Amino acid sequence: MKMKRNNNLKAGLALCTLSLTLCSCTSTDISKSSQVLARVGDKEITSVYFERQLSELPESIREFSSQGEGKKAVLDGLVNREILYAQALKKHLDNDAEITKKLEDLKKELIIKTYLQNEISGKVTVDDREIESYYNQNPEEYQHREEIRISQIVVPDQAKAAEVLEKLSIKRDFGELAASCSTDKASSAHKGDVGWFTLKKLPAEIRDSVFKLSTGEVSKPYKMASGYEIYKITDRRSTSFELDKVKELIKTQIAAEKTQKEIKTLVDGLKKTIVVQLNEQLLK
Repeated sequence: MKMKRNNNLKAGLALCTLSLTLCSCTSTDISKSSQVLARVGDKEITSVYFERQLSELPESIREFSSQGEGKKAVLDGLVNREILYAQALKKHLDNDAEITKKLEDLKKELIIKTYLQNEISGKVTVDDREIESYYNQNPEEYQHREEIRISQIVVPDQAKAAEVLEKLSIKRDFGELAASCSTDKASSAHKGDVGWFTLKKLPAEIRDSVFKLSTGEVSKPYKMASGYEIYKITDRRSTSFELDKVKELIKTQIAAEKTQKEIKTLVDGLKKTIVVQLNEQLLK
């Protein structure tokens, strides 16, 4: 009996030692792996996953993020995300009703996006002749492009807008008022400056009246989605671009327009196969 107990004890110790050895290897030894870039707990970040994340970054920062310090920064970000995700799971946030609804919406959007890609793939092409024609037919966009630089002040209601206009009438500085009064934090941090706009880039409901303002002129308040907006034209310029400089931009624009037409044609056809009812009265 004593011998058997000792044997059991030895076997147990041996099993524990093996278990600890295996845990030690899997938790620390990834330096020789050809696939694993990092391990966070039991979650592995592989090179395939890393490259996929890189490919989904905006083109403007993808080049920087695919080499040197930029690459390391991306990996650090993925590690931090896994740490935060693991902590969130411990608090059972994956069972939160609101998150579940958002996940369902996201899943729906991804499925629709994939469906459209499959249905439209190969139907949208753009050749050099179309690009040149588009360039020549839109001289205001590429050959004699007029732009205005705009600063804005955004306030929640008409009363506040009237107050701002009154202060401007006694020569208060527009930029200082934008910094202190505007509810749009992104532009207020730059004293209201929101950059350069062509006529077509402005919202349709304000483009004609705002674009014709003179340099230094301040607009009336406009009711917009974020509140009442007051604009000041701080500069004007006219620029021209050679076709070679904007060729890819025009190609993207034409492709986007063709894609929208293909989607409309597809949806219009599908509407004939399914009953759709709209409650116009409730919508009002």
